[in-house]
Amino acid sequence: MDTFDDGLNDIGRSNTNVTSSNNLSSPPPTLSSSAPPVTVRARKRREEAVRRLLHEVQAIEQNTSEARFAESNEWLVCRTTAAALEKGLDRDYHTELVQQAKDNAGRIGQICQDHAEVFLDSVGQVAALLEPTAHVSSGLKEAQVVLQSQTAGPMHNAADLHAQAVAAHKRATALQQVVVACQQMALQLERARKQASAGRPRAALAAVERARHLLTQPLNSEVMTLEETPFGKRALTILPKVETEVLGQARRGLNRWFLSLREDQGIAAGRAVLRQCAAHLSTGHAVGLGAAAAYPWRAKTADNLLSRLPQNNKLARATRAAYWFARDAPQEAERVEQRVQTCVQFEQQQARAKNASMNVSMQQNQSEQELWPELEGIVRKSEALAAAFGWYRCWDSQADLLVDAQAILAAAGNDTSRHGGSRHGGSRHGSSSRHGKSRSLGFRATTSSKSQAFAELSSTLQGSVALNTAASTTSQWNELLHPPILYEATRKAEEEAILWALPESVHPVRRAELAYQLLGRSDDFVQYYEQNRFGETKVEEGGKERKSYLSSLTGDDVTLGNDRIFFAKLLPHLTASVVGFCAVEAALELGHFEDEDEVEGNGEDNDVGEEKKTDKVQRPAPQNTSSRFRTSSERYERALVTELGNIFRARIVRATLPELVRASNLISAFRASLRIVHPSSAVRRHDKALLALDADILMKAVKIAQDEQLKATASIVAEDPKTPLLVTDPGSGTGGKNAAGIPDPEEVGLPFGLAQMKQEPQKAEKDFQEQHRTSFNRAPMDEAYTFSQSVPVVLRSLHARATAVAAFAIAQQELGISFPEKTGSNAAAFVMDGVEKCIGVAAMGMKDSDNVIDEGSVEKAVQIMANITALQHCLSRLYGTLLRGMTHVGLIRADEVEETFQYADKSLKAAEKACDAQIGSTYSLVYEICRSRIDTHITYALENFNWVAKATRDMPNAYCEGLIGYLKSVFASLGPMDEGSRAGLHFSCCGHVSERLVSHFSGKPGDVTTMDSSGVQPMTKIDAFGIKNLSIDCAELERFADSTGVPQLRDCFSELKTLTNLMLDKDLPNLLQPSNAAARRRKYPILSLEKVGNILEKYVGTGLSDKLMGSTGRNQEILFIDKKEVQQLLKIVKAQTH
Repeated sequence: MDTFDDGLNDIGRSNTNVTSSNNLSSPPPTLSSSAPPVTVRARKRREEAVRRLLHEVQAIEQNTSEARFAESNEWLVCRTTAAALEKGLDRDYHTELVQQAKDNAGRIGQICQDHAEVFLDSVGQVAALLEPTAHVSSGLKEAQVVLQSQTAGPMHNAADLHAQAVAAHKRATALQQVVVACQQMALQLERARKQASAGRPRAALAAVERARHLLTQPLNSEVMTLEETPFGKRALTILPKVETEVLGQARRGLNRWFLSLREDQGIAAGRAVLRQCAAHLSTGHAVGLGAAAAYPWRAKTADNLLSRLPQNNKLARATRAAYWFARDAPQEAERVEQRVQTCVQFEQQQARAKNASMNVSMQQNQSEQELWPELEGIVRKSEALAAAFGWYRCWDSQADLLVDAQAILAAAGNDTSRHGGSRHGGSRHGSSSRHGKSRSLGFRATTSSKSQAFAELSSTLQGSVALNTAASTTSQWNELLHPPILYEATRKAEEEAILWALPESVHPVRRAELAYQLLGRSDDFVQYYEQNRFGETKVEEGGKERKSYLSSLTGDDVTLGNDRIFFAKLLPHLTASVVGFCAVEAALELGHFEDEDEVEGNGEDNDVGEEKKTDKVQRPAPQNTSSRFRTSSERYERALVTELGNIFRARIVRATLPELVRASNLISAFRASLRIVHPSSAVRRHDKALLALDADILMKAVKIAQDEQLKATASIVAEDPKTPLLVTDPGSGTGGKNAAGIPDPEEVGLPFGLAQMKQEPQKAEKDFQEQHRTSFNRAPMDEAYTFSQSVPVVLRSLHARATAVAAFAIAQQELGISFPEKTGSNAAAFVMDGVEKCIGVAAMGMKDSDNVIDEGSVEKAVQIMANITALQHCLSRLYGTLLRGMTHVGLIRADEVEETFQYADKSLKAAEKACDAQIGSTYSLVYEICRSRIDTHITYALENFNWVAKATRDMPNAYCEGLIGYLKSVFASLGPMDEGSRAGLHFSCCGHVSERLVSHFSGKPGDVTTMDSSGVQPMTKIDAFGIKNLSIDCAELERFADSTGVPQLRDCFSELKTLTNLMLDKDLPNLLQPSNAAARRRKYPILSLEKVGNILEKYVGTGLSDKLMGSTGRNQEILFIDKKEVQQLLKIVKAQTH
């Protein structure tokens, strides 16, 4: 191939040479137009031949290398053929070209011959012009010499001087322009620095733009600019630094704003919003519980609704008991206003003291005093709620609420009277009493005034359950129902000032936003703002890390702290922080920002002059980028509310009842605050779902109240001495009506009929007291109630807890929760269910407070039973007070009154049934204790007792006297019991004594089938004297039964009397005969022959010695049977029983 390529190259070169030679020698194409196109035909033939040759060569190249070497000869042949073909073609072509050259040369010669004459004429004319031209040339040369010698020299010198002057003027003008431009540049640089330091990005960047315009503006016609000078180059390096300083100053201001929000500003605004929303929610539309004129109107409305109920309804009568609208409603309204004014004045004093310590001006103090009426609403709402539920009509205003079970348990171990709150009574456990025991006038027996009572009470209530030392200046109900963040106003003026100034306080954001926009870096601003404003923090919970937006917002770890700290501190802090965040976002959305730089800039421009205004380069007006991060703001706000709802739902199940109420009121105010402070946010549509509690929160609340009531009752009753409360004012507690039919008011400290539950002494006890008084000239015995000191306190805790449950129901209604469907008002039915459960556990706690079975104290068991009975007696009045309160606050509407009272009646019956169950259990407990003590006494006294006396006694046996003495002590301790229960226990105890004595007398020794489970063994031997002594004991027991004053109590000993009389009856042999069965039944109707047979088996008959001694020493009224007669009578009895 290489050889072939070389040949082709040679052919190309030869063709090129021939062509070039032909072109040089050939005439123009116009002259050879008639020549035949030999060259074209030859070229075509040559190209065709070369094409065929190349085609064959390419076909050979596609063969393998072996074929290539094998056909080398063919390659040589082809090359030779191609060279020959080329030479032949060139020869023909050369011949044609030579012929054409000859023809063209002939034609040229002919043309030159035809035009020769004209050419020669032209040459002659040119030759004739040579002489005039020389003359003119000499004249010009002379004129040139004169011009140069006389005119051009001076003019040239003058022109040089003029050029020098113009150049100097230009340099001076340029220098002046440079100096002026440098002055202006320095002025703009200084202004830019000052504005940047002052945090005014618009003015600073405007100065930078003017400086940059001065740098690039031409100074002269030579297009010289200031940036070409050394000063300009230096200024060019300064301008970016000024812009950087503007950004840095804007970022520092933004960082300070972020820091102020996290430290105090955001949460202060949130606290102010929460406080104002809670105050306005409490007042409502002038008819809310917090409104000043609403209480009398609501009380009258409730009284009208309740007056329409039929009188045959027990609860309807209970609502009117001890309540008279014309008397009680004005007093309660006045008391509420007094409490409100007292609490507000106390808050004012606290604020003044703080302002004085901080040297606040008098003008600010005056502004604070003008804003104080806004705080009255929430305090009035709490006090009005307590007054509506009859708290101040029933209890002392300074009495502890006893709702916080945690605090009550924390104070366990204090003085035994730490839960006192009644003005009445003392303990019967102390100095001399009618039962021979010491009696003490503890539990404020000698105190009748409220001030002394409160002094004693507050001295014992210490720690968590201690009464507030400022009880007269603060509201316990307000502290119970509302978190402190809703009513504490120590920093009220300062926080509200921050809130009202919030739209203007966002200027650091606007300035930073403006600075970034003017520099064309809006995206950087949005990124930086979102990074610092909408941050998130990693917290560890349950061993796993999760994102916490609340921790990032507040700077606190929301997973730390127990439940008590969460509800007391963290939850108010979180809600205030979220409200503050929404308030700031709303302020940013308003866009209320006055740019002072623009005003100042206009003034400065006027000073510069009109000519400078045209030179100033205006930046485009910045666009508000708030809309760019509004989506991020709403997303972050939703994340905050969602996380708060999740934490609240997780913690609420472990809350106490006061924490439930406070948290519910706080969340209600929180939702209202969000709606007011940022209503345009898209998250407002989802607040209810995000903050909603679980559906079973109502049942959990009832369960929490039930558990806390049980704990509180156990703590209250634990230190109760279980002795009746003494009556200090015998004339109190009539519970009737005056001559005008107006019911007497509730007895403060002993409400709901407790004051009427006084013990009625028995007839024997009255006789003893009268005899004791007349014989020794002593004062009558103290009168006592049927209950002990713990009952009023337990009842007070129930009353306060029921009011707290009602407040919780009101808060849940405001939050929009759905109560379970019940008859009448669902919310009122929920409250009734909670009260019913609390009453049940309170009765249970009162019963299970002491292990009286192990102690064997009948007095305590009886007092417990009497306490539960007293609690049961108060339930109807308690329910009536609660129903009036729920009607007052609006939980029961006008169309729901009758149905709600029907449901309340069922709830009351269920509560009374629960108390009945505990009373029955306690009654059984009392009987078990008495029976156990009686069995122990009989077993101990009759063990190894010798009934073969050989003689009669003039007095009862020692065991009988001891048994009667025990029964006297037992029956004397039954005073707190009601008459029916007391009589029943008399019969039970006497019947049990009779049963044990009959078993001991007529039981069969060694017979396990008839053996008594009490351990009293039947006697093995007895003679006639022993039977006589036993009959004396029976008669003494009957006399004791008669002395108790209980009718027919002596009948309990009828069987024992029947057996002893039969065994002493001289007609016994005849009466035992089968033929005399009718006479025997008439004389001894309850006689058992089987028991007679058992007695005969152990009867010790008279023997031979007794017969020899005769009957001189025998009692003729007693039947003496010898041994043979005993056997005969035994056979007769067995014959009739088998």
